[in-house]
Amino acid sequence: MTGRAWGVIAMLALAIVAGTGIWLRCEGVPPEIRAPEQIVIGRAGTEVNLGATDPRSGIRDITVRLRHAGGEATVFHESYPGTLPTGAVTKPGIPDVITKLDPKALGLKEGDAFLIIEATDWSWASMLTGNTRVLEVPVRVDLKAPRVSVETGLTYVRRAGSASVVYRVNEDASHDGVEVGEAFFPGMPLPGATDGRRISIFAVPRNAPADVPIRVVAEDAAGNRGTGSWATRLQERSFDEVPIRLGQAFLTGKVPELADALGLDASDPVAAFQHINSDVRATNEAEIRRIVARATPELAFKGGFLQMRGSAVTSRFAEHRSYLVDGKKVSEAIHYGYDLASTAGAGIEAANAGRVLFADALGIYGNCVILDHGLGVTSLYGHLSRIDVGPGDVVTRGQTLGTSGATGLAGGDHLHFAILVGDTYVDPKEWWDAKWVRDHIEARLELGP
Repeated sequence: MTGRAWGVIAMLALAIVAGTGIWLRCEGVPPEIRAPEQIVIGRAGTEVNLGATDPRSGIRDITVRLRHAGGEATVFHESYPGTLPTGAVTKPGIPDVITKLDPKALGLKEGDAFLIIEATDWSWASMLTGNTRVLEVPVRVDLKAPRVSVETGLTYVRRAGSASVVYRVNEDASHDGVEVGEAFFPGMPLPGATDGRRISIFAVPRNAPADVPIRVVAEDAAGNRGTGSWATRLQERSFDEVPIRLGQAFLTGKVPELADALGLDASDPVAAFQHINSDVRATNEAEIRRIVARATPELAFKGGFLQMRGSAVTSRFAEHRSYLVDGKKVSEAIHYGYDLASTAGAGIEAANAGRVLFADALGIYGNCVILDHGLGVTSLYGHLSRIDVGPGDVVTRGQTLGTSGATGLAGGDHLHFAILVGDTYVDPKEWWDAKWVRDHIEARLELGP
C-alpha cells in the first residue's frame, strides 16, 4: 500500500474519532434531578435536600426558584467547574444541595407554591448551551400553628408519679401529647369520644427539675407547633438512700451464674458485678424502652392494679442503691420498681388486663414478662422462675403469668414489679390504689362516651 493510501486511512480514522467525540459531546440526554415529591413549609421554614447527576457530560449549573402568590425568587444558584471540550471536572454528580426556605425572608403567604429546579449539563447540544431538565415540585405553605384546648382542670402530680389530661387539637397533628421537660408522653384518642378529644397519661420523671414545665403540645406536618397549659401542681417527695452489702455467697454464686448466662468473664466477681450492674443494666433498660414502644393505644385496664397476693415489700420504688463490698462502694443504681416477696415459687398474677408484649429472659431481670395495658401504660414482672404466657397473649386481671423466682440479678426468690407510663418508670403504689386510679385516670376517661 502506498504512503498516500496510508495517509487517507489515517485521515479517515481521525475523522471517525473526531466525529465520534463530537457525537458524544452533543449527547441529548438532560441531567437527572433528585428532589422531594412534595414540600411543606411552616413558620420555622424548612430545609430541602436536592441533587442532580449526569454521567455523560456532568453538571454545569443548577438554579432553584420558588414561585408563589407574591412572585418568584431565586433561592439557590451554583455553577460547577468544567470545560466545553471535556465537560465537567467531576462526574457524574455533584454534592447534595441543601437550601433553606424561610417564609419570612421570602415573604410567603398561606397557600400553594412551586419549587422550580433547573439543571443544565456540559453537553454541546442546543448550540453548546447544554441539555436542561426542569422539575416543578408542589409546595404547600402552612403558617398557622395547631390550636390546643385543654379541658382538664387543676391537676396534682407527684414526682415519679402519674396523671392524665384531656385536650383537643383543632387540626390533625403529626405529633401531640404532653411534654414534661424533656420527656414526652404521646396523646391518644379519648376512648369512646367521637369529637376528636384526646387523652395523655403522663408522668414526672424521678430526676425532673423542681420547676419542670408541663404542657400539652401539638405539631402539624409543616412543623408548626402549638402549646396549651393548664394548672398543675408538682408534689415533691424524697427517695431512700439504701446501702446494699454484697456477700461472698452472692459474689461467688449469683454473679458467676449470671455472667455465664450472658457470656461474660467472672474471674473477678466484683468487676463482673460492676459490668452487669452498669453496662448490662443499661442495655436491658434500652431493650425495655424498645419493647414498650410497641404498646398500642387501646384501653385494656380497668380499676386499680393488683399487688402480688400476700406479698411483703422488701425494696421500694426509686430508691438509690449503693452496693458495698467490705464496706467499700463498688457500684450504684436506681431501683425503679418494688421488690415483693411471698413464698418461694408463688404464683404471679397480671396486675390488670392487657396483652403480653414480652415473655423471655431479659438480663438482670431474669425471666421477665411485660404487659401492655393500653394508653401508654405497661407493667413489668421480673425474676420469674417460670413463664406461663407468650407474646401476643391477651390476659385478664389476676391471670397467672408464671411463678416467682431468683433468675437474673436476684439474691433470693421474689418478684420485681414495675409500671411504666410511656418510657418512664412511675410509682406502682399509685396504680395499686383503686381510688387514685378512679380519681386521676378513670374520671378523665368518663369524658369519652
